[in-house]
Amino acid sequence: MANFNLTLSPSQIEFVLKPNASIIQAYDVVNNSESNITLNTEILPWIPSGTDGSVNYNQATANPDIEFSLANADLKIGQPFVVAPKSKQQIVLKIKTNSNTVLSDNYYTFFIFQNQNDISENGTFSAATGKIGSHLLLTVSDTENPKIEAEIQSFSISPKIKDIFLKPIKLEGKVKNNSNFFFKTDGKITITKNEKIIKEFELNNDNVLNHHARNISCKNTSCFLNPPLWPGHYSVKVKLNESLNAKEYNTSFYVFPISPILFLLLIIGIVFAIKKLKGRQLVNRSVK
Repeated sequence: MANFNLTLSPSQIEFVLKPNASIIQAYDVVNNSESNITLNTEILPWIPSGTDGSVNYNQATANPDIEFSLANADLKIGQPFVVAPKSKQQIVLKIKTNSNTVLSDNYYTFFIFQNQNDISENGTFSAATGKIGSHLLLTVSDTENPKIEAEIQSFSISPKIKDIFLKPIKLEGKVKNNSNFFFKTDGKITITKNEKIIKEFELNNDNVLNHHARNISCKNTSCFLNPPLWPGHYSVKVKLNESLNAKEYNTSFYVFPISPILFLLLIIGIVFAIKKLKGRQLVNRSVK
């Protein structure tokens, strides 16, 4: 049986289409295995699930006003085709919107999978053993840049009262999309003390899908402020790009020299205990 060792590119596409319009996208399917492989195609709708970028296929329904087809002369969606070993085949997907398509987002995945009727070298049939897909984020809009509205939600700092050493400060929150069209998070988390910038985090350009929320993540690093820190009051500002129409979020936290104070108290306690012990020893000697 042919091993499922495929590459599909691009892995995701994002389009803005007007109603009653069409667009094509070429995909490269590469068979990296040493034998022929029989493949097939399908397109499934999905909806976002959770706040970490996961998707749900089970509860999604296809939009009847969006049509998919293949522009290849000898191939249709759902029709098996064979890719030779160590070779590439181009699949051209055509997407068409009807004139009455609702202005909103639609999310699909274009799948390439091993055909269930793939015949192995010994003449036996084998079940499908692999599947690979490319996400399609389709915005149907009358304008190239539809109006979007973002909101910063559930932003928190942990801990709010911090020692100058010990564990780092964790920054976390969500960006909510209150519009019908997806956008990418674009913004910064700025931490200041006495109006001086201590640290800036650029946000990852994650997609926030329509009427859904996405966890905030920082670019090229985790959203942690590592010690040591000077004692005092720190301000935190979360600001998104103006095009996202979101109010900035402001909060603060405090840093205290807790561990040095505890260490000093421990030393004082030890010195006091030693002096008290020596005093008792002197009293015992004088009684004798």
